Amino acid sequence: MRKKIGEVLMEIGLIKQEQIEQALMLQKGGNKRLGKVLIELGYIEEMQMAEALSKQFSLPLVDCSKYTISKELIALVPKDVAEKKIIFPIEIRDKRLTVVMADPLDWPSIDELSFRTGMKISVAVAPETSIIEAIERHYVEDKSDSWDLLKDLPNYEDAEFVKKSPEEDENNQNIQSLFNLSEAPPIVKLVTMVLVDAVKSRASDIHIEPHEKHVQVRYRVDGNLRNVLKYPKHIQESVISRIKIIANLDITNRRSPQDGRSTLRFEKRNIDLRISSLPSVYGENIVIRLLDQSTGLVSLGKLGIPEKILTPLLKLASQPQGMILVTGPTGSGKSTTLYAILQQLMTETESIFTIEDPVEYKLQGLTQVGVNEAVGLTFSGALRSILRQDPDIIMVGEIRDRETADIAVRSALTGHLVLSTIHTNDTISTITRLLDIGLDAYLVSSAVTGILAQRLVRRICSECKIESDRPLEIPSCNLPLLSKTFKGSGCSFCQYTGYRGQVGIYEFVLMDTRLKRLIPRLVPEEELWDAAHAAGTVTLFEDAWAKVRDGITTVEEVLAKIPYRDTEALTAKCPEEQPAKVLVFNMTEKLNALVSRALEPAGYSISLSSDKELVAAATRESPDLVLVGEYKEAMEQIKLLRSNVRYAYTPVFLFTDKNQSGNREEDRKLGIREYFSESLDAARLLSIVNRELREN
Repeated sequence: MRKKIGEVLMEIGLIKQEQIEQALMLQKGGNKRLGKVLIELGYIEEMQMAEALSKQFSLPLVDCSKYTISKELIALVPKDVAEKKIIFPIEIRDKRLTVVMADPLDWPSIDELSFRTGMKISVAVAPETSIIEAIERHYVEDKSDSWDLLKDLPNYEDAEFVKKSPEEDENNQNIQSLFNLSEAPPIVKLVTMVLVDAVKSRASDIHIEPHEKHVQVRYRVDGNLRNVLKYPKHIQESVISRIKIIANLDITNRRSPQDGRSTLRFEKRNIDLRISSLPSVYGENIVIRLLDQSTGLVSLGKLGIPEKILTPLLKLASQPQGMILVTGPTGSGKSTTLYAILQQLMTETESIFTIEDPVEYKLQGLTQVGVNEAVGLTFSGALRSILRQDPDIIMVGEIRDRETADIAVRSALTGHLVLSTIHTNDTISTITRLLDIGLDAYLVSSAVTGILAQRLVRRICSECKIESDRPLEIPSCNLPLLSKTFKGSGCSFCQYTGYRGQVGIYEFVLMDTRLKRLIPRLVPEEELWDAAHAAGTVTLFEDAWAKVRDGITTVEEVLAKIPYRDTEALTAKCPEEQPAKVLVFNMTEKLNALVSRALEPAGYSISLSSDKELVAAATRESPDLVLVGEYKEAMEQIKLLRSNVRYAYTPVFLFTDKNQSGNREEDRKLGIREYFSESLDAARLLSIVNRELREN
């Protein structure tokens, strides 16, 4: 039996079973090869995979760039096959064609190619990137053929384009390369030096802060600001003017905030500069955000998300609809997490749109829209327009107001996967925040499928890591005692801070059945926390404490950066869950008695209703399950119930003694789960209700 690529990689110890399972969830029905998904997740490198396959199956490992390929050889493998299957022909000898593949276990493609060419196929391996480069280099289209095709197209002389008044595109700015201006005047050299030095120092932001007698320059490195230099007050205006010129801002306007952007080309890298000016008492304060396009995008597997969180998160991301929220303060890595998820979701069968303010990293394979409030392009306005573009996946950079939240939530309920961020302290407070801005509770419980809260803390420098004494002042946090702790003693590698790099701290809440029931009841946050903790949620502080125990970060860093909840309340026994509510609608006294006898002893809350309108009864009672007796308008009432989004998925059981075989298909479309007769016994009813509510 032919082995699959995942089995091979597991056998030779390059990946684990749980990593295979996570990759399979992201395959999107096979539109991506498993090996490619594993590489994108960061679990394995391209060359590692090629070397492993070469050794395991005794296949040659080749360098595609060293082969001279004839047109006759290229013609044996059509371009569309080469690009789709990542196959490149390199040699033909004795009616045997040798091709290079990134996945030599793709037996169907090998068999198809053998049938197409009438030759035996020999396989060699190479990293996927090198194969794609060879395909792009050798499969060159003849552009004259394209022009000939255009000549044969029909003319539509009655068609015309309606032109609108031209609008200036503010994004078409004159971007300058700063690093090459070495012969420029001193002010230009100073600004260039600060920018280049910040890049070398791995800074994410530059703060230029005017004071009474000097100007202070600070870098934010690994989340913390560091004083870097001071320059004289008398050149303050010249430096600020130079930065404004770089960002194409108005140097004559010193009384209003301004925002601009530029690009720094340095060491063959493009560093995007997002520049903000703000008038202050002593002059304009400048903050420059540095975005390195070559290092800013991190694969999902390298973010440091614990397996216990990553697996359900990937499962939610592979679903066709729902809303996943990432929460945390500015600078906590929310956008990085969303970009990592989007990279895994990109396939040729998915239409992906993003709305950002501004677009931080440009990704191939999706449509990115930058918010521009100056011309009326807001988050909500852009989201409305995107919904007319037939999207499958939408990433909303931030939910700031009710209008945006309402459109995003309803999009998640109507067949779209929505990813977004929101500024809250933790997972549960995100639910409260959505309710505070005006969303209906039932929409929140129906649309939101998962919430990820995150923070960043500094990582202990690996070059100067030493064991340290346990700090004296540690809160009584009811967490495992630390047998030993570590710190960085300080070295040139970490600029004598004891820290280098950052690690993520995560808290994840999966919206399970219990939370979905509690949210519409508007219970206090503590009850939501109890439900989340009972379902296995690990708090931010608990995750951070585990990283202290493992020697990744320090106690001081955790206490300074991570909000602390009294985990004693969380680990205490949770109060009893509210009983599930069953609405009994328009049934006979005999059936009412049967239902009460079967369900009340099991702890269910029974609500008997003889209202004329099922929707009105359901709105009043907020049931978890509905039992409907047969009467003339029963089916019409169930249709009305289903037309209300709040009850679109509420289980409905119908009591009837009539033969329903002819109407079953239509009734199933209405979501009628079961049919009961008056002869049903109480034990059977209880069993079915238990099963239904456990599954939902």
